[in-house]
Amino acid sequence: MATPETQAPYRLQCMIHRESAGGIIIHDEQIPGPLVEAAVAAAKARFAELRAGRAGSAALRDSAGRVVWSARQDAATSGTEGSAAR
Repeated sequence: MATPETQAPYRLQCMIHRESAGGIIIHDEQIPGPLVEAAVAAAKARFAELRAGRAGSAALRDSAGRVVWSARQDAATSGTEGSAAR
């Protein structure tokens, strides 16, 4: 696990459903965070921003590629509770 002094790289990968014929938007970005809890909080906020009321799913992966948080939301659901990997 990363120490508080280092910024462990996490990857947020999202698929957001669009109403147009294009279908989905695929988004992939790095989320810095010294601890997994900080990265998950940042990922939840970013996923909510990217969704903008649309349906979508997201996964936050650590530097080893393990899923540390994931969520799937339909367009009618405003939350991003998701689940944590164990």
